[in-house]
Amino acid sequence: MNNYEFKLTPAYCLYNGIAVKKQQGSKICFLSENPDDKQLRERVTKAFRHHLEYVNRQKDCPEIFKTKPSVQFIAGNRTELRMQVSHLYSQNENMSQLITTKAAVTKEKQSEEVKKKNEAAAVLLLDSIMADARQRNATDIHIEKNCVRFRVSGKLELSTQLTEDKCIELIQRIKFLAGMNVLEKRRSQDGHFVYGGTDPIFVRVSTVGVVGSKNSEWEESVVIRLLDTKRLPLSLENLGFNKVQLLKINQIGKNPSGLVIICGPTGAGKSTTAASLLIELKNRSDNAIKIISLEDPPEYLLPGITQIQIDEKTNNTFAEVLMHVFRQDPDVLMIGEIRDETTATIAIRAALTGHLVIATLHTSTAAGVILRLENLGIPKNLIFSVLKGVIVQELNNFKGNVNLLADVSVPVENIELNVEKELTESQLEDYFEHTTNYRQVLAKTIDVLKQKQQTVFIPHNQIQRKTNRLKTEAVG
Repeated sequence: MNNYEFKLTPAYCLYNGIAVKKQQGSKICFLSENPDDKQLRERVTKAFRHHLEYVNRQKDCPEIFKTKPSVQFIAGNRTELRMQVSHLYSQNENMSQLITTKAAVTKEKQSEEVKKKNEAAAVLLLDSIMADARQRNATDIHIEKNCVRFRVSGKLELSTQLTEDKCIELIQRIKFLAGMNVLEKRRSQDGHFVYGGTDPIFVRVSTVGVVGSKNSEWEESVVIRLLDTKRLPLSLENLGFNKVQLLKINQIGKNPSGLVIICGPTGAGKSTTAASLLIELKNRSDNAIKIISLEDPPEYLLPGITQIQIDEKTNNTFAEVLMHVFRQDPDVLMIGEIRDETTATIAIRAALTGHLVIATLHTSTAAGVILRLENLGIPKNLIFSVLKGVIVQELNNFKGNVNLLADVSVPVENIELNVEKELTESQLEDYFEHTTNYRQVLAKTIDVLKQKQQTVFIPHNQIQRKTNRLKTEAVG
């Protein structure tokens, strides 16, 4: 009988605030810190029903498991929950040993029964992590070194710690859903899947083999990108740009041809700004222009815009698609990311031949865009001849208040450029007219601190590189 009882791991119980209080065959009662949590109730109930289906397939299934299922939830506090978990698992081994000991999931001789239970636990764990990530508006989930972290507003936040066995089970579950080779740990793999039934979300998965805790073993680093393709991008006015910046962006978008770069760190909202700009261009033209976007994958579904999904597996790369996209007669072309020399060359060529090209780059300054494109083989004079504007952005999360830090930069007109001279990043910045909103964001931060009556503290690493520009704005 005990072999067929439904069990939740201690880590899952303590993390989600739920444990089995009592079970009699197909009738079960859960002790829950929050019995009103509908999502948690549905996940646990679903897992219990899957467990009953498995038990009923066994030849020696007891009759008590064949009756009509009944699931109940009763309220309990944290102390009661800990006592219940300790009581359930103390018969076999100490709790601390249970959490840190390597589970039998990694052993080849594991019984089918244990495998089924581990799979059910992995399903519950992934459900819990995904629900938590969506609730916190995370853009990415990082699973590495037995911990789970969320990228929220551009910054990584610790979500939970996992035991080694649970981390392995979780990664195997993710790789299975993403259509990857579950047994392959050393080679990098990419995949994707759609998660959720009533409220689906597109999930992009990347795995990389890393050196494990033991030299003879390999572990994996997994990064999951969450893409809610049903959502619509915000209008440019609601992204956090000030009025002067919006005027500059509007002027940049009026160019019939040229190159517009949106740059910033991971999670800075570059794709959101790009999507909002495309919608603005479409609405302004009254659908009189054709806009094509190349994305890996599309983060928004944009009505009235032709979106092409890049897929490396089928050799549908940025470079490959760009070779043929001009036969589609686009007026505006959006490139999800300039990654290599081929993509950069075609983007410049498109800008030179009457197309307005919008692209993203992983740089932190307008001058960094010039240096990066030079690094990809584009001459400096050619870059300045097509570059119409650079939008540099990052998200500043201060005590839960998220603000957009942005610098809308436009190349200075009629400036003499010495193509032979090597210019530093600082010198290249002088070739742009900068319009920032740093002063407004700083004022908002100070207001928040005044309301909370806290001492003003501004992180040095966030402010140092913007100090000179703030002084310039203050004088003006």
